[in-house]
Amino acid sequence: MATPIQKLANLSAKIFGMVSPDKITKEHLTPLIRAINEIKMEDVNFDVKEIDEIDNYRKHDQQEIAPVTYIHLHQDRTFTMSIFVLKSGGVIPLHDHPKMHGLLKVICGAVKIISYTEINKLPLPEDYNLSNSQSQPLTRSYYKNIKTVQKNNDIILTDKDDCCVLMPIEGNIHEIQPVTNIAAFLDILAPPYESDQSCHYYQELPFSKLNIKWLLEIPQPRSYWCDTLKYKGVPLFDPM
Repeated sequence: MATPIQKLANLSAKIFGMVSPDKITKEHLTPLIRAINEIKMEDVNFDVKEIDEIDNYRKHDQQEIAPVTYIHLHQDRTFTMSIFVLKSGGVIPLHDHPKMHGLLKVICGAVKIISYTEINKLPLPEDYNLSNSQSQPLTRSYYKNIKTVQKNNDIILTDKDDCCVLMPIEGNIHEIQPVTNIAAFLDILAPPYESDQSCHYYQELPFSKLNIKWLLEIPQPRSYWCDTLKYKGVPLFDPM
């Protein structure tokens, strides 16, 4: 009998394999949302103590501790599944998933999600000086990549809450912060990243017009990096 995480993986393969990414709607995702909402950390054999033990060992050995730990579960041509573990002070900075659908289910602790939806481009105020806004040196190419967005309401999710759904446009640009000392979430992205497709990082410019804001594309923040941990749960698919 398939376990909850195996059922979720098979359902992901079925839905994302049958429907073209640009045709997927929230109605298509409804069975997947129901399935991921049932996932608990026990279903993926996630152990908070293991994270603490590894970080304590590195601290004792005077090694730098990663703000985020990445656990890979699966990737094929249709979707990717993984777990992100955020430590105290560790943030997944403001970023996007171009043309992707995302499902995020907290399995441990709580996270805060800050998200934006891109809208039709509006001009910057004429007297605004970009050179005063960047947190690290930028090349001229980044100045061209400014998005006009509408800020969504911030949400806090715990392991008791339903998943958060990110669409290719709606809420696609987002930042994830831990609310508890350690927070972990299961993440499904479809389609997966390809060689010519990458994540972009952004910084909110310090002005707004009603609920309209502008985001400046920046390099990946130096404060954000991940270490990795091996997935120790049941195989997602039966071996061929």
